[in-house]
Amino acid sequence: MKQHAMLHIICYLFMLISTLKSTENCVCILHNLSYQVEAELPKKYTKDLTESRQNLAHSSSLVSSQHLERQSPLLEEKANPRGIEWLWSAITIRMYLSLIARSVRHYTQEAAIGALQNITAGNGAVRPDGSLSFYIQRENGLQHVKKMLQEGESAVRRTAISLIRNLSRYQELHPDIVNQVLPEVAGMLPNNDTGTDLPTEVTASLCHILINLSQSDMQHVRAIVNQGALPKIINISSKDNGAGQAACVLLHTMWKYTDLHGAYKKVGAYTIQNLLNTARSSLLTFLIRFA
Repeated sequence: MKQHAMLHIICYLFMLISTLKSTENCVCILHNLSYQVEAELPKKYTKDLTESRQNLAHSSSLVSSQHLERQSPLLEEKANPRGIEWLWSAITIRMYLSLIARSVRHYTQEAAIGALQNITAGNGAVRPDGSLSFYIQRENGLQHVKKMLQEGESAVRRTAISLIRNLSRYQELHPDIVNQVLPEVAGMLPNNDTGTDLPTEVTASLCHILINLSQSDMQHVRAIVNQGALPKIINISSKDNGAGQAACVLLHTMWKYTDLHGAYKKVGAYTIQNLLNTARSSLLTFLIRFA
């Protein structure tokens, strides 16, 4: 019954896409339905879907990347989702991206971003894998999210940051994230005297985005430093909360790139030794706290 109702909601949404209030109501329902959806799936369904994707990944490794881009079933353009699969299908992902780009109602924007956040939060069967990255790139999704960071209301910006944190787990999206939204992410990091109204969990999410980017490429770390984020990160690392812990891990990750130590030295009044001591002591505190 729930699956049939969900299908009707999506079809109704497409028919009434120009009716703003109806669209908002439908997207809010889909947002709620997608919350922790992976935990609610029957175990047999989760097992079957996971095995299917593992077999697909093995098969995909045998073909060239060019061929894969043209024909990979991961893109799920086949458009035959059933029941609950509509929540993370390619059709629905494109619809959310379109709503983020075109809607002028902040509740619609927040619900569409939140639904994408929900379906990218898991690590198992629901996670859209290659299809999400493909459509984020093809539909210019990060530019739309960037606009929300710049112009959206507070709740919309917070939800957008959570979505970017999830997207930063997709390494193939890292170059786009660095090029398109890193200035906004770095700019939202609080200083000593600014950003005091930013919730701790949002600051932690910003740090986790930078951690994921830093782990994959030294040039991403260089870009973070060039955005003026390092003094902010050092300041955040002194806080005794979740954001401080995330900043500690971030400093440790950044420090492993020895070729960038010279760049660190040029940042404000901080020397290499200052940063090294901060990273080591902060990480040690973090490890002791959770030992």
